[in-house]
Amino acid sequence: MIVVNNPGDWKEMFTVLRHAEWHGFLGADIVFPLFLFVSGYAGALKIDRVYTPLSVAGPHCASALTLDPAEPPAYYLPLLRRAAVLFLIGLFLNAWPFGLLPGTEFSLEKLRVFGVLQRIAICVLVGGIVLRRFLTVKGLVSVLILIAAVYEIGMRVPLVQGVEGFFGRSFELRDNFARFIDTGVLPATMLYKVQKIPFDPEGLFTSLTAVLTFLIGGLTFRVSTATQAKRQRFLLAAVLGITGFALLTVEPINKNLWTLPYVCLTAAAGILLLAALGKIPAHEPHLLHRLSIPLANMGRNPLLIYVLSGIVGKALALWKTGSGLSLKAILFNSMLVLPVSTRVASVLYSLILLLLLALLAAQTKHLRLIIR
Repeated sequence: MIVVNNPGDWKEMFTVLRHAEWHGFLGADIVFPLFLFVSGYAGALKIDRVYTPLSVAGPHCASALTLDPAEPPAYYLPLLRRAAVLFLIGLFLNAWPFGLLPGTEFSLEKLRVFGVLQRIAICVLVGGIVLRRFLTVKGLVSVLILIAAVYEIGMRVPLVQGVEGFFGRSFELRDNFARFIDTGVLPATMLYKVQKIPFDPEGLFTSLTAVLTFLIGGLTFRVSTATQAKRQRFLLAAVLGITGFALLTVEPINKNLWTLPYVCLTAAAGILLLAALGKIPAHEPHLLHRLSIPLANMGRNPLLIYVLSGIVGKALALWKTGSGLSLKAILFNSMLVLPVSTRVASVLYSLILLLLLALLAAQTKHLRLIIR
């Protein structure tokens, strides 16, 4: 995502690093659902290893002397605090640099409320509650079906009138039900613009199916702990893949609307990618292990790295010099002397930023931006 969000020139990007403008699927569209998938997987892992054993194992050895039941660690309050902090950090990144840098200005009325971290916060909160309350695979699948049904009913059944006309029964940009909800909750100035039309791809209604992606990650962990785990995991990927392709006959794949085909196919890809990464030796001096070390270092402190990439990348792009050019433009133009195409230079710019952050991650292995 750091590479996708920080090209040297937005107009000079390889297709694989772009998002689809509306319907369709391009390379960058796989990144965000993998964030949510692995968050759900980690959430289920923590719940099943930290909280569930206490609820089924009875009193621990110390409390057994007094016959007092074991006290499980607090869950819901830390969960709410974690989600709130993520949401606030997302707002901070949207507001940055608060008009503090030369050539920038800040307006509270134009502050985008939703965003990547805000969506993760919603999924962590809602998905975390569901994973804690529904501990069985059967119960979790029932919730997945219910959420999918609510999304489909919302997108296909209501036909409502808004200021701009009728909304609903559509997967197009102007008149879909998700846009009706978001423009009803927030003014257009506080929403993202897609093709210059107010619509937030991280809006409220489409967060329903984003929660689905999060919960499928949790479901993947829970089937991985069952007997014949490998078979169950690949069976889940096959069911999701077949369902996703079947749904494409009646519904587009669309990241902005987070449609059900998008949920199913990206989740299936997440399961397969997880299985492939599981083949990397954890400790052996193996080539794959060595190549994975820089990524693993960033993975140990992902929130800090992501936030820094947003702060630095945005500052370089917005800080205007006396010549009217941004620092980013000056740096990128200096790279154009290299004997490469403009698109390659654009990727090199983002890779250099990624390299600097990877080096930072390597130096901060023991530093954690932990939300407790």
